[in-house]
Amino acid sequence: MPNPWDLPDELPTDLPVSRCELPDGRVLSAVQEAEAHTLWEEISSAAPYRKAAEGLRPGEAVIDVGAHIGLASLLFGGLAPESRVLAFEPAPKAYTCLEDNLARHVPGATAFRQALGAQPGTSELTYRPYVASASTLYDDAEDDARNLEAHLDNIGADERTREVVRRTFNVSQRVTVEVTTLAAVMAEHDVDRVGLLKIDVERGELDVLDGIDQACWSRIRRVLLEVHDIDGRLGRVVSRLSGLGFHATVSQWGVYVGGSVHLVLAERD
Repeated sequence: MPNPWDLPDELPTDLPVSRCELPDGRVLSAVQEAEAHTLWEEISSAAPYRKAAEGLRPGEAVIDVGAHIGLASLLFGGLAPESRVLAFEPAPKAYTCLEDNLARHVPGATAFRQALGAQPGTSELTYRPYVASASTLYDDAEDDARNLEAHLDNIGADERTREVVRRTFNVSQRVTVEVTTLAAVMAEHDVDRVGLLKIDVERGELDVLDGIDQACWSRIRRVLLEVHDIDGRLGRVVSRLSGLGFHATVSQWGVYVGGSVHLVLAERD
């Protein structure tokens, strides 16, 4: 029997969409089944994610920036079924899965094949087919390596697992994607109230925040974002949100201890 860890010399980049079943029986489209299961376990058990959905009011928008295949949108849509979910994902294969998953499991939600940033236009996405959730507009090999090694250390990975994970992580291709701003989204889609803005964009979080004008900030009640703490970025994000009237709480998943990735949940009345 072949060893599942034995990889070919050339790893393909055009992977077929797979199916995965969540513990509750829902079947999803996924870029990588194992990645989807891991991310769902992380997200669905994370206190900040569940707290972020508490008290969402009927008709409020949930805006999922960096939606990947829609796992956070599924969680929020299930916890707050009367909310209006708008999910943004620029990577083509992940977007295909997102669109299918929302249609199946989050009635009324809308998927957009776009990235969000500081200015509208186009940009080059580094797409990682084996770890699509780590695709990014903001390459940083040093930060990637730091977080990858922290993750491997924290799960107690053996050397063979480390070798496979490193190799598959580094398979990538460049894709030109459309970029818009949150201010433009709110205007174009008549978003009056945002109960929750979730941002997970692999080092692009400051640009997403820069694309929100003051008038839009006044209509946003809660923000959940992943921050890569590079050059004091975490402190800058918390300071900016505090200056806008939010109370911010910082946490870190155990698998990222020793890495740069933190979660910020910012709330106001």
